[in-house]
Amino acid sequence: MSSSGRSWTVDGISHALPHSELRATFMQEVAFTDVRDVPAVLNRWMKFIESFEADRERVEHLRTTFRGAGHLPSTYRAGLIDVTAEELRSAAGEDGSRGRGAA
Repeated sequence: MSSSGRSWTVDGISHALPHSELRATFMQEVAFTDVRDVPAVLNRWMKFIESFEADRERVEHLRTTFRGAGHLPSTYRAGLIDVTAEELRSAAGEDGSRGRGAA
């Protein structure tokens, strides 16, 4: 059982993941992990789901704010992904490498 008191199964974890790509990654990871390491893999995915669900209300508020104002609040700070200023400049093409980036 997890810290939330919720009883989990492999199928339950898979269905709780919000995107098909995550479900496929989870199932592949479980299938190809040494059985002695499976409990740690399952615990990591359970914590991910619990964190995702705990943040759902905040994300919905941000989505509503963005739809209404056309931008995120100035106080918004990303919490799941840490990116350096250099990485942001590079991704924006400000490092002299124009033409690079996501297509």
